[in-house]
Amino acid sequence: MDIADRLRLDVPIGQAGMGGGLAGAALAGAVAAAGALGTLGIDTPRRLRASIDEVRERAPGRAVAVNLLMPFVHRRHVAVCVDARVDAVVVAFGEKRGLVEHLREAGIFVFVMVGTEPAARAAIACGADGLIAQGREAGGHLVGTMPALEFVP
Repeated sequence: MDIADRLRLDVPIGQAGMGGGLAGAALAGAVAAAGALGTLGIDTPRRLRASIDEVRERAPGRAVAVNLLMPFVHRRHVAVCVDARVDAVVVAFGEKRGLVEHLREAGIFVFVMVGTEPAARAAIACGADGLIAQGREAGGHLVGTMPALEFVP
């Protein structure tokens, strides 16, 4: 089964899980309803759970993802993702083997954001299902140290 089938995508596009309230339920729900992967930015665990439920109301039968920006993640964020049975998470700034394994065991597709080849290899070694290759020209929190066209063959 390919990623589009597993995540019930009509188009191979994933919306960034931007923080600061930018990637809330309205945006992620609209993206998911359009057939792409809607991704929620990190929020408090309570608001995150409410946002997951709202995306599902706005886009029934579509995938929902959560961006786990590791410097701000607590056990309750992970528990919300597992309990809500989100379809995917994006791990940024510090994947950990135990976390990736825990999420995968719960049936969650795990993307890891990487900006270098060594980071990509480390994410694969941790069991990531997919990589998000970010170049230094990206916006937001940067993991990339070189232009994407040099990093991705």
